[in-house]
Amino acid sequence: MITEIVNVLEELVRGMNTTSSLDEIVKNLNIKQKYDKHIIATAYSWIYEKIIRDILFEEEEKLSDSFRIFSEEEISMMGVDNYNYLLHFLNIGLITNNDLNLIMDRMRLFPPEQVNIENINLLVLSLFIDIDGAMPPGSRLLLNSSDTIN
Repeated sequence: MITEIVNVLEELVRGMNTTSSLDEIVKNLNIKQKYDKHIIATAYSWIYEKIIRDILFEEEEKLSDSFRIFSEEEISMMGVDNYNYLLHFLNIGLITNNDLNLIMDRMRLFPPEQVNIENINLLVLSLFIDIDGAMPPGSRLLLNSSDTIN
């Protein structure tokens, strides 16, 4: 289930980068694979809220324009496939440089043999779920009332 949600997040961000119509993005998602419309709506609201959080707290956190270079130790700890997987998310805009640093810090908590795609998906998903409550939950209600997915 986690991988499915991350796939929807990836496809939504990729669609947002290439087209401006949410209806077209959702239609493409339904053509490629049959995703539950509630998963698509939830993923879209998480992206929407994350973008707002990133903009609101940009001044506080000073989102860096620099690029993180992984050490050989970090690459060997996570594996080349997982490294490429994370860089793919960075390239399409699903995660930011600050998000990548946060994922790497959290990944160090896993034993090396447990660093896999499923755990990376869990870490990516944790970026979109507002655990600390910095964003009021009303935006999800507002989005739900005005979208055409539901």
